[in-house]
Amino acid sequence: MVRYFLQQFRITLHATIAATVFAAIYCGAPAGNAQCQDADLLIRHAKIVTMDDHDRIAETMAVRDGKILAVGTEAELSGCTSKHTAVIDLKGRTILPGLIDVHTHALDWAKHASRGEIEIGYQDIRSIAEIVERVRRRAGTIRPGEWILGTGWDEDKLREHRYMSRANLDAVSPDNPVYLGHRTGHLAVVNTSALRLAKITRATPDPQGGVIEKDATGEPTGILKDNAMGLVTHLLPPDPPELEVEAVKYVSEQALESGLTTIHNISLDPGGMHAYQEARRRGWLKVRVQMVPLVSSVLDAERLAATGLYTGFGDDRLKLGAVKMFADGGMGARTIAIYPPELKGEANPLGLLVWKSEDMQKAHHLLAGAGWQVVTHAIGDRAIDQVLDSYAAVIRDLKLKDARFRIAHSGLSTPAIQKRMRELGVIADGNPAFVYWIGSYFARYGPERARWAYPAKSYVENGVVEAAGSDVDVTPMSPWWGIWAAVTRREAQSGKVLAPEERIGVRDALRLYTRNGAYDGFEDKQKGSLEAGKFADFIVVDRDVLTVPADELKDVVVLETFVGGELVYEKAVPR
Repeated sequence: MVRYFLQQFRITLHATIAATVFAAIYCGAPAGNAQCQDADLLIRHAKIVTMDDHDRIAETMAVRDGKILAVGTEAELSGCTSKHTAVIDLKGRTILPGLIDVHTHALDWAKHASRGEIEIGYQDIRSIAEIVERVRRRAGTIRPGEWILGTGWDEDKLREHRYMSRANLDAVSPDNPVYLGHRTGHLAVVNTSALRLAKITRATPDPQGGVIEKDATGEPTGILKDNAMGLVTHLLPPDPPELEVEAVKYVSEQALESGLTTIHNISLDPGGMHAYQEARRRGWLKVRVQMVPLVSSVLDAERLAATGLYTGFGDDRLKLGAVKMFADGGMGARTIAIYPPELKGEANPLGLLVWKSEDMQKAHHLLAGAGWQVVTHAIGDRAIDQVLDSYAAVIRDLKLKDARFRIAHSGLSTPAIQKRMRELGVIADGNPAFVYWIGSYFARYGPERARWAYPAKSYVENGVVEAAGSDVDVTPMSPWWGIWAAVTRREAQSGKVLAPEERIGVRDALRLYTRNGAYDGFEDKQKGSLEAGKFADFIVVDRDVLTVPADELKDVVVLETFVGGELVYEKAVPR
């Protein structure tokens, strides 16, 4: 992976130089100033929700060279146009800053669709029997020995409310290995054929940070959790390079359609990074992307640090973001690392810690010392504390002033944890849509933990910066599910409002996907609000999101998406 970075990645400084010059000339210029002239684009008669420090609403915006020249009233910007200016009259439509998703597995999500995997997601499936039937049908169309793949099953959405087992799959696919990934990405079920190929038996020990589930007799059930999945996934057939490039094109199109102008793609391998670069070369990458590599060992950290690369390497369209690590598992796999009381009925009742604390701190130290921002997945309170202990030591040892270390998910964020996060300046990469889509998991951890599962308002009150991510394909890519869920906190199956005291208003919900998302990625000087000198990344939506009933927020339709002042998506409806 290290050699790949050095051979493949090409950086251009033109955008950085242009940004510096532009900011020196134009940033901070008052609306209507003589410098606001010769705009390439003028937006007028709009409701422009700037999301600036003062939450200003404007009606006119001028754009030049991909950046915002001025924002204000019609009169203030009257001198911004020339005979070359394109003018768009929005007739009162609402404009928002382009939205930012700081936690996606977008490329993996797109590849699942591109591979022709069997459909086993919540939208299509209601029982184990239906999943088994789809496996049977696929087995009947392929040669013995070929893999059957699928992703998206969720036991909480199935009639049986339990995991599948290899016995379920063996009955219909004895000659084809089967790998079916859970919607959370933290467990999978495989059949006996797959276990044989992976040489997994009753004698196989659990890997560090993983679980091979076994029955009462000691035989593997077919359920593999977290790092144990890797015992099988390395055997899966590789994707053709062209499939990955086409998947990037799909990611870009879907992101822009939903109003996202920047995404962070988490846990990318070298093949994924190459696909993004190739899609960029072909002109297919219209959304801005931060690529986030995964570090799973101290050796990985040493190799990555030795490249000389670090966060920010790239340009304004495609760059290296943070580096990702895992501290624990997932709620769906019941492997989040918690303090007592234990989770009853589990072989690992306090969950899993993926790293030894001393190794985690060493890896964090190596990466931060090399210039990398670090984001660590931690859902359970015990895992979050382990990460914060490590972050505190690294910040102290390296005397870091603005590390912006992040915790992905930060699922069980108690008041004590939030206090530590504020003191260390650690950002919560939250997942508001989890409340709706997988909020049914919270109750199994007890009412006290459920109270602090994926909070929102207490972050605001306690001074913790929260940015937001979909974690697609755990939840849909559309940020409107997250914005709606942050405001309503309604759970999908029961319809109950979970921890209603954690609901936030729509402006705070938008802030998760704009200003806070930009801050999260060290891009708050370039994006996140509509102000002079920032990128002209903005969207036009079909309703006034500040005034519509809360339940309409999930139904918002993006009419147009602009990146750098360029129209990159337009819905085929009259304006």
